[in-house]
Amino acid sequence: MKSIIRLPNCVMSRVVATLLVGFTVAGCNTALAPHRALAAAAPLPANTVTTVRLQRLDGAKCQTAPVTFGQPFRVGDLARGKSLRAEYDGRRLPTQVDIKARNADGSARHAVITVEAPCTANNQRLALVRDTAPSPAAAGISIDDVLKTAFNATFAARMDGDNLTQDARSLLKRVAGSGGCADAEVFCQQWLSGPLVSEWIVGAPPQGGNGSSEPHLNTYFAVRAYGPSPVSRVRVDVVTENDWAYANNPTNLTYEATLSVPGAPVFDTGKLTHYLQGRWHHVLWWGDSTSTPLYAALDPAYLQSTPAVPSYEKINISRGLANKVRQECAPMKSCDISKHMEITGAQAQIGPLPRWSSAYVIDTDYRLYRWMLANSDALGAYNVHYRDKNTGLPLSLEDHPCATTLWPARQKNCKAPPHKDDRLPYCRGKANCKTPLKAEAAHHPAPAYAAYMATGDWYYATEMAFWANWTILQQNPDYRGYADGTINRTQVRGQAWILRTLGDAAYLLPDDDSHKKYFNQAVANNITWYNKHYTDNPKANTLGAISNYHAVIYSMHGHDRAGIATWQQSFFTWAVGNLADQGFAEADRFRDWVSRFQIGQMTAPGYCWEQASAYKIGIRDNQKAPFYGSFREVYEKSFPKMATVGCDAGEVNAAIRSRGSRSKFNYPPGTMVGYPKSATGFVANFQIGLAAAATSDNPNAAKAWSVFTSRNTRTDYSDSPQFAVVPSQ
Repeated sequence: MKSIIRLPNCVMSRVVATLLVGFTVAGCNTALAPHRALAAAAPLPANTVTTVRLQRLDGAKCQTAPVTFGQPFRVGDLARGKSLRAEYDGRRLPTQVDIKARNADGSARHAVITVEAPCTANNQRLALVRDTAPSPAAAGISIDDVLKTAFNATFAARMDGDNLTQDARSLLKRVAGSGGCADAEVFCQQWLSGPLVSEWIVGAPPQGGNGSSEPHLNTYFAVRAYGPSPVSRVRVDVVTENDWAYANNPTNLTYEATLSVPGAPVFDTGKLTHYLQGRWHHVLWWGDSTSTPLYAALDPAYLQSTPAVPSYEKINISRGLANKVRQECAPMKSCDISKHMEITGAQAQIGPLPRWSSAYVIDTDYRLYRWMLANSDALGAYNVHYRDKNTGLPLSLEDHPCATTLWPARQKNCKAPPHKDDRLPYCRGKANCKTPLKAEAAHHPAPAYAAYMATGDWYYATEMAFWANWTILQQNPDYRGYADGTINRTQVRGQAWILRTLGDAAYLLPDDDSHKKYFNQAVANNITWYNKHYTDNPKANTLGAISNYHAVIYSMHGHDRAGIATWQQSFFTWAVGNLADQGFAEADRFRDWVSRFQIGQMTAPGYCWEQASAYKIGIRDNQKAPFYGSFREVYEKSFPKMATVGCDAGEVNAAIRSRGSRSKFNYPPGTMVGYPKSATGFVANFQIGLAAAATSDNPNAAKAWSVFTSRNTRTDYSDSPQFAVVPSQ
């Protein structure tokens, strides 16, 4: 089980404002005052699993309001057959728990929780208490309950002189007329079901004035109706996509769209270029607006004790950062994500979690929550989304094993069953598909993972699935083993972040998601490949270094392909350790093998740990030479001018300083090289790999982490905590 990081009381815990995104009511001010001191915590009820803290977003008068959020759990905390209720001030509150994913032992892994909460509980904790018996069954809100209201949500667009429209009410009527989602002639999926809230996702192409439809555009409505019956309010997330995988003549689309519900302000995109294979969404509310909207924040200590997210250093995120971060992102904008991910250097989205998500996990201030959602929304603009029109689901690589976005690798005659022509259609004319945004596997973020974990929203779940699918789709089909999804034929940092993205999707997606089984199999296939070629291979190098052609890429002392990037190896070690934390079979064996590298750099005789974070090191004399057999040899060959100095801290420091002004190493002894104070420097990069290595069975694991934490020059993570990871337990 992971260690719990204790945070100060002023750090609010997170999640739920799933119902706050896009909430607009007269007099509703969503700007939060600075954190205030909290009253002493009252004793928690027996069997409390965790807590959430409520916060009102304005001062309007209200009695109760519903709040919906996502909640991950530690293994075993909510066993199958047990239920969960919210309590406040000795009162049981109406609570609905929609369990989305379970662990192997049947206990809840992730759930979407809805509570009818008292507005008087402002800045107070609600206890989520484990019941010894399941909650009694109660009639859930139905589509008919929604249709009894005046609710509707309409998408309208003006494109090429035609007016295109689609609305939620007509789609819900068609589903109801078919007897439910199972037999509906339009896309339909039930997402939540119960007496407090039910949600359906319905979708169909918008229709033109003559009854025709735009062949590239599709619209979905995630209709979340709140009860108990009669329904008095509805949250609707409107999703618009240009992402059919095999549409004829794929192209960008230019239009102006409006989204509307009765009684609420209209959302207008203005003139919008909707990029090919992109999507966007926006949330609207209908109905009762007399209750004050609430923000419910998860306990970050409990959150970091689950396998869902890394454990982080005890950090106070700067108030200046929270005051200035963006709160929303317009459709087809990249916002804080690099437009071209392939550019070199530090990028805010790179890390186990991107900057905004890691800040949110540490300090769940509402502004940081909105920052995380804004940049998760921005991911929809990148051309990584491929939906199969025949199934309505993300493209299945089991059905299309030769499909790829790598154009030189396209195959007319697929070499893998079912032997289909999986070539994706070309865009006719580059101008028709031009985009300023480019995704790249070696620099892509953890896509919408924390946003889905925190909200439980369908949009973010599908965004996570689209990106995980793309990490395989963008490779050469032959290299990835067609549908097997192996990813070893790319640079090491690319392997690291792909393993993270596949693992996160396999871990957190709902158990009934169409792609979850496939992602789990892809993760298993990769673990098997690495264990075969490294852990169980007597011919593998003894250093614990990933050492295939795509890893040993640097020249050392005039010889090509003799060196590796220490920071890329660190990314990879963390990714494998994360898979082990998430419970994937056999990942712990490979973590233990690959952990030798970081641990050896910190503890092996003859290797001065101050140089462990150097940009690159040599692991052989040349491309045809054998790998070095010890870390002493690695050090002597990589740093020949340092090798005669020994590892006395003062002597090492003096030798590094003597390299000249170009080193700019004006730090005291016991300082690691590579921008030691920078939150994105090579020391920070090294930290995540060593944190994962510290959980291994290597006998020097604890010593390596102790040496690292004893360094004299520390990293300031208060504004950028994405690499502030500590060992899990």
